[in-house]
Amino acid sequence: MDQELIISPNDKRQYSLITLPNQLECLIISDPNTKISGACLEICVGWLDDPKEYQGIAHFCEHMLFMGSEKYPTQNDYTSFIQLHSGSYNASTWLQRTKYHFSIENDAFVGGLDRFAQFFICPLFDSSCIEREMNAVESEFNLSLADDQSRLWEIFVQQSDPQSTFNRFGCGNLLTLNKPEIRDQLLLFYDKYYCSSLMKLVVYTDKSTQELGQIVHDIFSLVPNKGRKRPLHLDNPFKGQFSKVDVVGIKQEDYLFLNFVIPNYENKYLGQPESYITHVLGHEGQNSLASFLKDEGLVTELIVGSQRLNDQVSEIYFEITLTEEGFDNYEKVIGFVFQQIDKIKEKGVQKEIFDEIAQIKHLEFKFKENSSSVLEYIEKLSENMHKYPKNHIIYGDYAYEQFDPQSVNEILGYLNPNNMIIFLRSPSFAEDKNDEDFMQETYCKTKYSKQQISNEIFQIIKNCNNLKAEKTHKIIDIFPPNIYIPQNFDVIQDKDENQYPIKIFENDYIRCFHLKDNQFPICKGSFGIQLFPNQDFVIDENERVLFDLWSNIFYSQFEETLYNAECAGLSYNLDSAYNFVSFKVHGFNDSILRFYKDFIQYLLDFHKQPKKYVKKHIFQVQIDDLQDRYENYFMKSPYDLNASYWKCLIYKSGKFMKEQLREVEIKMNDFIQFTEKLFKTIRMQIYFHGNISKDTALNLCQLTHQIFSEFSEPNKSIQPLQIIKIQKNQTFIFEKLITENPEEPNSGLRISYQGDQSLDPTLNLYFDLLNSIISDPFENQLRTNEQLGYVVYTTKSNRRGIHFFNFIIISETKSTKQIVNRIDTFLQSFLTQELTQLKEDQFEKVKLSYYKDQSQDYQNLNEKFKDFWNEILINQNDFDKKQKLKERIDSITHEKFLNFAHNLFKDSKRLEIHIINQKHLDWELEHQEKITECEWHNDLFQLN
Repeated sequence: MDQELIISPNDKRQYSLITLPNQLECLIISDPNTKISGACLEICVGWLDDPKEYQGIAHFCEHMLFMGSEKYPTQNDYTSFIQLHSGSYNASTWLQRTKYHFSIENDAFVGGLDRFAQFFICPLFDSSCIEREMNAVESEFNLSLADDQSRLWEIFVQQSDPQSTFNRFGCGNLLTLNKPEIRDQLLLFYDKYYCSSLMKLVVYTDKSTQELGQIVHDIFSLVPNKGRKRPLHLDNPFKGQFSKVDVVGIKQEDYLFLNFVIPNYENKYLGQPESYITHVLGHEGQNSLASFLKDEGLVTELIVGSQRLNDQVSEIYFEITLTEEGFDNYEKVIGFVFQQIDKIKEKGVQKEIFDEIAQIKHLEFKFKENSSSVLEYIEKLSENMHKYPKNHIIYGDYAYEQFDPQSVNEILGYLNPNNMIIFLRSPSFAEDKNDEDFMQETYCKTKYSKQQISNEIFQIIKNCNNLKAEKTHKIIDIFPPNIYIPQNFDVIQDKDENQYPIKIFENDYIRCFHLKDNQFPICKGSFGIQLFPNQDFVIDENERVLFDLWSNIFYSQFEETLYNAECAGLSYNLDSAYNFVSFKVHGFNDSILRFYKDFIQYLLDFHKQPKKYVKKHIFQVQIDDLQDRYENYFMKSPYDLNASYWKCLIYKSGKFMKEQLREVEIKMNDFIQFTEKLFKTIRMQIYFHGNISKDTALNLCQLTHQIFSEFSEPNKSIQPLQIIKIQKNQTFIFEKLITENPEEPNSGLRISYQGDQSLDPTLNLYFDLLNSIISDPFENQLRTNEQLGYVVYTTKSNRRGIHFFNFIIISETKSTKQIVNRIDTFLQSFLTQELTQLKEDQFEKVKLSYYKDQSQDYQNLNEKFKDFWNEILINQNDFDKKQKLKERIDSITHEKFLNFAHNLFKDSKRLEIHIINQKHLDWELEHQEKITECEWHNDLFQLN
């Protein structure tokens, strides 16, 4: 291992940094325990390097590199090879970087790496692919056309100096790329910037660092070093460009964005001054700006962040979701923001706050676990290679070594009204969009108006400390110390004989599982709790609306505590599902055990005394927010709508069409009564995992039982979750016309083939193997060759032991009926050609590749917990599925698989979901209601 590279003492992998003769720097990672290898190469070139006449060419270049090389000229050779060996691949282009990466099984890594390297050695830029890939870029752009955030970004860019390289349309489309000389320009761009000295490579596999270093040397030394220097962008794109911009929004949401341009402080990373500022201003705990504004009824969310804009400047931004009252008084919200800024200046930069952040960051690094995703890890490291000195490539994000009040105060000085751009976005501006004051953004066609920041706003900011709360008793101040910062890092020494969770307690209220994990002896743990309350919300739409409202209010009133837990290194997820509520938490076990008791106590107190927690004005804010969310449901992309309607249609109960829910009216007394009865009956499952002893788990379980038994009765009437039962040669169709969002250019189709219901986990493997075999030819034919859309893929789903195989396409160019025909044609060809020609030895290779991928051992404690917890949630408890995988997959013969695949499509138990753009509609809609005239499968996984 290269001794100067600082790694976590908990990290057992071997690292080596090498520089090839062509000056390409590479970080080599050897992990003998991995079954998945990967590589990521990042080059410091991006949107900002686009010539003004060919905006989007960096992104277009990224697309074209996938289209074959001199060594591997077949256009889909790279992607087919990766997918054949259970891998994945992708690339992305951003302001000043372009990133390429793939993962693959170990045995195929060298072959994948060699194909990958040809992107940077001898790409073809085949002229026959130019038009097709331009259309792919156009389709990718069209996916974001109806997205408010993407639209706002383009307006933000247009506020910059027109002469600045920041003023670029980075995605590109046919308008900017479809030009006669585009291939020549592409070659010039590639030659100018794709140089080995501008690249950083990370490789990850099971081979030794010495062996892997030689492989990398042999392959990547061929990348040309053209002597190019890193392109620098050293201007301030927003110098003197400060104003208020009103933007017409699509969704029923009112947003306030405040942007402050500051110098780039990346070289001050040991003190992290930007992170200090965003932490203090974006805090959501006691005395925070966010908590104050929410309780005052002015906002529902406040996020503060920072982002690098170029080599010279970054931005601090406030992203604020306004309530109706907040929108009417947005100037006042801005005033309170500056009141918080003034408070920080008044109190001074607090070393105690810096030390608290540093403490948790250093703990996270000291006890750092392997990432669940090889790709995510190497992506981050390739980015860090451009960002930090060599010895801090891994450690840099956790450094926090030098308290730097001078830099923090400098940044605070930039947070002033003369250095601020205000964006106010609302659908209500649509009423004024035809006024002469409104102009149109060039690419997304968003209407907006621009004016100088008013004197009224300057006066409010000047006198911000005179602003008083009208509804809340909370204050804006410096937040107190975090009570969840861990203090005890002891690891339980006693070994647990159990490999899998065991049931340690059960009565009418609670079933409790526990596993003291021996595989990961670390001072961390997890818990999950699944609650089955009163089940009326599963079958009654009024009750469902009340339940959705309960989820919002329950979460919002616990938010200060949740935020402190998060700052102390705890990750959590609260999910209000079909017939239950689940909550899971992972982190340092010392913090978890304290948090668990607080959570259970709050859960009980909230339902005993809901009036104590729910103020009238907050109730109205949450009602408005819920109604907006129901309305915005129909503003989702066809992709998201398709997935959501699919869930509504396959379940008999537990999911409701939003068309039903948005008509329901709720009053505060309704909510109070609902909350008081919700946990009057309760059944729950709890799971403790990690560095938590069995005795501790039992004590917490008994405490939970004691608390709830005084308030609740056991729930003995859990609603079953029944799945639609489609008969052979039966097709159910659902059609949804996009009427609410005229900006959406795409239609979406999902065709699902239903398999049999089975408790046998082996059936799941049949669907996985089918996906491995069909996905690449499906994407190659319908996305690459026929260009039906940018989103074209297959996937499988498993709901309550009932499997579906899905074909999904989002298209701007074709109607869903046309896409149905193309999928049917593809399937016919696949079944009669590719599948029939699939030889036994080829099938065995697919099985082996799948086995290697799926038998990868757990990489960290939380990954293992999540997998076991999911088994408990669905009441299947198939904890040893990795150990049984070999036996199960060996039972699938070539003949059995062919019969399965042919029968799945021959039986044609089919569900079609059409999300239809108005421009694609050329038939009468007949299937717009939830499917009810059908049979339903029994729920085989219902909790007893």
